[in-house]
Amino acid sequence: MTGNTLGAEIPRSTFRSVLSLPGHPTWYIAAALVRAPVVMAPLALVFLGRSAQSFSVGGMLAAVHALGEAAGAPVMGRRFDHRPFVGQLRLALGAEALAFTALALSAGHAPVPVMLALAFVAGAAAAGAPGGMRAQLSATTPEHLRPTALSLENSLSQAVWAFAPPLASLLYVQFSASGALIAMAVASAAPLLFAHRIPHATSLPETPGEIGDERLRTTAILRLVWPTALLSAAIMFLIGTVDVALPARLEDVGSSPALAGLVMTAFAVASVISGLLYGSRRWPGTPLSQSLVLLPGLAAAFTLPGLTTQPWSFAAAFAVGGLLYSPLMVIRNLALQQRLPQHAWATGFSVLYAAAGVGYGAAGLMAAALLDIAGSGTAFVACALITIVIGALSLLGERTHPRHTPQQSASAGSSPSSGRVRIDTPAPGSRSVTRTRAEVSA
Repeated sequence: MTGNTLGAEIPRSTFRSVLSLPGHPTWYIAAALVRAPVVMAPLALVFLGRSAQSFSVGGMLAAVHALGEAAGAPVMGRRFDHRPFVGQLRLALGAEALAFTALALSAGHAPVPVMLALAFVAGAAAAGAPGGMRAQLSATTPEHLRPTALSLENSLSQAVWAFAPPLASLLYVQFSASGALIAMAVASAAPLLFAHRIPHATSLPETPGEIGDERLRTTAILRLVWPTALLSAAIMFLIGTVDVALPARLEDVGSSPALAGLVMTAFAVASVISGLLYGSRRWPGTPLSQSLVLLPGLAAAFTLPGLTTQPWSFAAAFAVGGLLYSPLMVIRNLALQQRLPQHAWATGFSVLYAAAGVGYGAAGLMAAALLDIAGSGTAFVACALITIVIGALSLLGERTHPRHTPQQSASAGSSPSSGRVRIDTPAPGSRSVTRTRAEVSA
């Protein structure tokens, strides 16, 4: 089958077909291990600060770690686009593991500025890894299976979000905050043992000018992906709002703030389910038209806790929000691939990662200010309205902003004669398989 026959007959996209691709189960195992320390970090660092000095120090450690992620994502993601994948992954995860280990061993002994510096390094070192991993997933997955593969990835990410924070709390109670960070360092280092078995692709143009010698600069990538990055920031602005405002809202309506964990679990479980459902079939409409429905629906769902006083309605609203959240994340990732040539995907995904961090952090600051000025209910409603405005600008940009040059068709493999792609997988008897771009797209 060639790429030209896909228009006539598109094979059915299933999760089994994704997981049966060479090396893909290994990719998902590695992705979970890469994601877990990042998700555990905020809570574990707060506990570490509390053990060392105070909760305020813990809060500073968590904030600096997040800032390190936002600052490091575009730079480290760019390295994944221009350097060998396996070597770059080992460098990023190794540096993160060493930083977490140093933090765990120095807690209570090192000055606070040293601990803050280590937290920043831990956040920045591996900030490009999620984008680099996602770029390789897309590059080694046939185009008709990419929505399913990305949906499975998003469900896996939400499952990690559901289980990693409680794991951090359990390790803190059973051992110590340092014990939790050591466990995070082990999770970071684990993929180093099988990094060469993670499927990864390398573009191999047959002639120097066939695909295009000029690589996009980071500034050019930012100009191309700003609408998608703005969508990422809008989504995480809303998520950051509810993380900060939910405990206060529960307390305001006479319930225990501890119920926030159960409400967020409803969100995470619904996100896992919707990610699997979205990837299991083809849905009507274009990604843009789907976003026009999903983003306002997500904002409306998170407005409900600001207007009602029943905790059960909070859980229902978060469950609905979770159902809409996962498809939006998949659409965001697919939209980025349409805007960039393949050689810039890791940088682009890392830009989305940084934009999400900026949106999340900005929401936390705004929600905290609104809690003091106007109360938790107003914080929910105001931040939901702000999300709609940011999302509208993003979707307008998606509709009107020009996409990248026609070189994408060659770089992304849409032209059967554009060259070759080396896909490195743990194939029996050989670690690499070379296929034409048409065969990869088939």
